[in-house]
Amino acid sequence: MTAKEIIAYMESLQNEEQRRVLMGFFKTGPGEYGEGDEFLGLKVPQTREVVRDVWKDFPLDEVPELLMSKWHEVRLCGLLILVAKFERLTTKRLENDEKTIRGRDEILTMYLKYTERANNWDLVDLSVHKILGHWLLLPTNLGDPLSSPCLGGGPGLHKDFKLKVLDELAQSPCLWKQRMSIVCSWKTSQMGDPSWCLRYAEIHLHHPHDLMHKAVGWMLREMGKRCSMELLREFLRQHAHKMPRTMLRYAIEKMPEQERQEWMRKPSFAAEPRNTVEAGLIKNKRVLRFAGVPVSDFVEIILKGDDEAMYYLLHDRLKHQFQERYEVCKNYLCDDYDDVIDDFFLYLRESGSYPYELLKGIKKRESFETWLLNTFRNYLSNRAEAEGRRMSSQPNCEAHWSVLKPNCEAHWSVLKPNCEAHWSVLKPNCEAHAMMAGEGGVSNEEKIRVVSELIAYAHQVFYPRGRFIFLRSLLTMLNKQKAVPNREMAEALDMSDLAYRVAVYRMKQNVRHFRERLLKGEALRLDDEHRQMADNINCDFMHLYPMLFCIYLECIDTLKTRKAVKDLRQQYLEERGYAVHEPDADRPTRVRIPSFWEKLNRWMNT
Repeated sequence: MTAKEIIAYMESLQNEEQRRVLMGFFKTGPGEYGEGDEFLGLKVPQTREVVRDVWKDFPLDEVPELLMSKWHEVRLCGLLILVAKFERLTTKRLENDEKTIRGRDEILTMYLKYTERANNWDLVDLSVHKILGHWLLLPTNLGDPLSSPCLGGGPGLHKDFKLKVLDELAQSPCLWKQRMSIVCSWKTSQMGDPSWCLRYAEIHLHHPHDLMHKAVGWMLREMGKRCSMELLREFLRQHAHKMPRTMLRYAIEKMPEQERQEWMRKPSFAAEPRNTVEAGLIKNKRVLRFAGVPVSDFVEIILKGDDEAMYYLLHDRLKHQFQERYEVCKNYLCDDYDDVIDDFFLYLRESGSYPYELLKGIKKRESFETWLLNTFRNYLSNRAEAEGRRMSSQPNCEAHWSVLKPNCEAHWSVLKPNCEAHWSVLKPNCEAHAMMAGEGGVSNEEKIRVVSELIAYAHQVFYPRGRFIFLRSLLTMLNKQKAVPNREMAEALDMSDLAYRVAVYRMKQNVRHFRERLLKGEALRLDDEHRQMADNINCDFMHLYPMLFCIYLECIDTLKTRKAVKDLRQQYLEERGYAVHEPDADRPTRVRIPSFWEKLNRWMNT
């Protein structure tokens, strides 16, 4: 088969339902790490079956056409063909054969030429250790002209050249090339050489991306398992206090339970002062590449979706200007500087169509710095005003609040002429009631139907971590006990605090969208299992809490980090005498429809 025939055959297997699932799983949405990638909806075994049938007779010069395809699965097919051809040339009897060495070098050269086409973690992880990682341990003719037989040389390991290849990948601004530089050490560790893993784990120690935290921790764990646990412990003794919590957790996964607990109790990257964390990130080459770039050039960089450019501006280049503006308003704000900056970062990302829609309105690129600082000043002013109104509304306007609460819009016309000042205070706090008043008086039966289908549909479409966060939010609304702080829960889920807040923000947007569709009378498509869940909630709404709690416990078991989450619940049980979210036995939580409806609306709009 030719490349065109393979592509045509794989396109004929397209599965639209599986395609949607894969596009969500591999984060292809705007601003996510797989943005713009396109899928046919084929599972990996289907792709491997194509590779098994064609790789032996498939010409090497046809592979680039597969690698340049827009389809993710076709690029994976091309990479797996290279893997199969490379592995055929790595048997012991062929290791030092001159023809075999030239064949391996040719495959590796092609792989390195098209590294940017391996643009997601699965494409990297399924190929790099079997090609680049194995090549690091084998003789090669690349890199040294004296190694050419015609000059009297011969094949050698040429470690300096191999280090140069990996250093270029590690220093690249491309996330996937950086991941290649560490994941390729999987093979070297399997063959008993820990040096590659230790070198590049140290280089990527302060990497800002969660995918690299997992990759480095994973490779350290494999190095300890395959080579020496004592080497791993020595590396941790030197660097554990600087490692991101996710990286450390992955690295110690195969250690005994007691030893894992000891490592996790040590002061860590996440526990360091924020300015120390930022300093480590700024030193990273991915962020340092913005040093010296004119501020006017940042607009185009950011519009291409480069969050690190904005991070660099907020935390390094313009840090003092931002702090000066914060000092002016800090007495009127509830949060400290670091939290306000993180929220401002989210505000810029989410204020329009991603990425940073507001930036398109800047006519002169030279005025970008002024625009950004002025936007921050206005953001602080609006935030201080809103927080001031919220703090003053309840004690100063209790009488008007009790009148206004049943129906905001109906009483506004009466209240406005006589109480302009009070209305200006109360209006921000009445948004949820105004929304309810605008719904035309939804009956209790309709509210129960909307809530039951909303919960079932959200549980169906969210991924395990999203389902967990959603259910936890609902239980927190219903339970009078204090919930686990978000920072601790983010840590248990292997997420940064900022990533957790972004996930919650987007989840609320999605839930609000589902709710609006239900209120318009649109039917959400539920499968049999979740239709049954909706019916159960609808039939016994007064006992919503116990039902949600059972679903919540089942959801924990679907998480990759279920042990960390269960340990956190157990920790709260031991320290405070109750497990997180479980109601008091003496006072079972019963749901009142109007109260829950009001809380749900307020939660979605915060």
